This record gives sequence, structure tokens and C-alpha cells, in this order.
Amino acid sequence: MILIIYAVTSFVSSFIFVQLISLSYFDTLNYFELTDFLVLWGVFVLPVFLIGGFIALCAVYFVQEFFTSKNYFISLIIFLFLGIFCNIYALGHLVRNGWGDGVMEYLILGVVASVLYFHIWLLLNKLAIKARTNLLEQS
Repeated sequence: MILIIYAVTSFVSSFIFVQLISLSYFDTLNYFELTDFLVLWGVFVLPVFLIGGFIALCAVYFVQEFFTSKNYFISLIIFLFLGIFCNIYALGHLVRNGWGDGVMEYLILGVVASVLYFHIWLLLNKLAIKARTNLLEQS
């Protein structure tokens, strides 16, 4: 069940993220044609969300078990740092060109993506718990 929540979180958050990029850069929600959207989403964004999100959730789980605490702010900070770390393109741009506007833009996109992923994961966990509770009450 947990792996299904991870996968659904990756799909939903990456879809929303690509739509937000479209809105931010092109001032319209329907700028991308279907093929452009599928290439951008399926080739570039979705794999990062699947791999990076899984790594972030494993790190959050490990830290929560280590400190025996499930704290929202600790989890959020972990996601923020991993959002920056998983943004390999920004780090490569930093190494090639030094600090500049491009690096900051990519790092902000990484942080926004990780925070979006984190909150959708929290929402889906709450919905899964509610669904399990309803199933148990009905039986």
C-alpha cells in the first residue's frame, strides 16, 4: 500500500508541477501541446519525482525512526534539502558557470517541487488512513 501511495504521489505532484511551470513561464495553463507536455512530464519530470521522492521518503522515514518522532517540520526540512540536492541540473550549472540567476531559479524549482511532493504525500496518507478506517467500520 505504501508503494502505491509513493507512485500516486509522484504522478499527481509531477503533473501539477508541470502545469505550474506552464503557468509560470507562459502565462497560460494550456500552452503546452499534448506531445510537448508528455515529453516534458514523462521524460524529464516524472522520473525525478519517482526517484527523488522515493529517496526523500526513505530519508524521512529513517530520520523519524532514528529520533522516534514524527514531526512535520523535521520532515519538511529534509524534503527542502533533498529538493535542492536532487536538482542535479542546478548543481551542474553551478559548477560550470558559478553562482547566477539560473542556479537560483533551478534551486527554487527544486524546493517548490519537493514541498509540493511532500504535501501531496501527506494528503494521500490522510486519505488512505480515512479509507482504511471507513473499511474497518463497515466490516
